[in-house]
Amino acid sequence: MIALVLAAGFGTRFRPATLTTPKPLLPFLGRPILHHVFDHLIAAGVDSFTVNAHHLAETLIRTVGKSYRERPVFFSIEAEILGTAGGIRMAWTRGLLGGEPFAVANGDVYTTLPVAPLQDALAAPGVVTALGVIPNANPDKETPLWADSNGRLCALGARPGAAVTGPWLFTGLQVAKPELVERIPEGFSELARDVLRPSCENGDGAIALVPFRVPAEGVWFDLGSPERLATAERSVSGMLETAVPSDPARE
Repeated sequence: MIALVLAAGFGTRFRPATLTTPKPLLPFLGRPILHHVFDHLIAAGVDSFTVNAHHLAETLIRTVGKSYRERPVFFSIEAEILGTAGGIRMAWTRGLLGGEPFAVANGDVYTTLPVAPLQDALAAPGVVTALGVIPNANPDKETPLWADSNGRLCALGARPGAAVTGPWLFTGLQVAKPELVERIPEGFSELARDVLRPSCENGDGAIALVPFRVPAEGVWFDLGSPERLATAERSVSGMLETAVPSDPARE
């Protein structure tokens, strides 16, 4: 499976660091954020990567190189940022996502959540993409998603009624069929505004929401700001320290 990693943004909340370093290359636990994203996807069975790039694209390409852990890495360079959906369309148009279902992952998230449940959900009739979601603890700040009784996205924003589950938060991890690209407008387009919302309005049930339990099924951290990255680093470091077995020779 090919994975598209979204890495084109300016990283404005990390300035001045991101004036010279692309956000996905900022350090997290001593390594670039992007390497953690790659490692997670490799563990899920991904065997090839495409990375979209705009801000400091040459630096990103030069630093990442043509492969990572023997998996090829290709780049979809955007002359102008195309958004969270437009980037998918461009990579597909350039033939960088293959002809089978592909994964899409945000380049500023650290997670160990499994990808297999998303692949399973994609097999249902009529589903074009499966989004990994977790409970949304801040629906006033983070766009809440709502699912119907079949686990299909039915609303964004305000709760549509009683017979729904949610609010859910999109994790930035999805697995999609090529048919998703047909729903993405040309040029700049956002996943929520230009793909998810129209699906809700049409009631077509094309978007599956796959809920995960954190930390039972894996961890998830948004690294999109310096504060969030620092919080995640403290949390994950603590988990790693707890997981290290004691040395009997020191006891």
